[in-house]
Amino acid sequence: MTTKAEAGLTRLLIAIFADNVVTAEERQELIEYQADLDPATVQRVFAAFVQLKWGEALADGVVTEDEKLALRRVVEELEVPEAALPARLRLSLRAR
Repeated sequence: MTTKAEAGLTRLLIAIFADNVVTAEERQELIEYQADLDPATVQRVFAAFVQLKWGEALADGVVTEDEKLALRRVVEELEVPEAALPARLRLSLRAR
């Protein structure tokens, strides 16, 4: 069951990454939003968001270089540990 805070964080992530550019203001908003949340909750939402973005990239059966770039940006900005990524995503991001 998703809490109101988790849903809010997910909406914020969707808005921040909609244009694949994270501004300083967006980064600060994200920091402030997650400050009141349990770190485990934040990590769970971040992992679910990465899964969502990965699913979007896989939807047509082809992961393009632009999609890989967008996924890398999400993973790096959210500081998601490599071990938390799906195996196929890890392999895809390593491939050049």
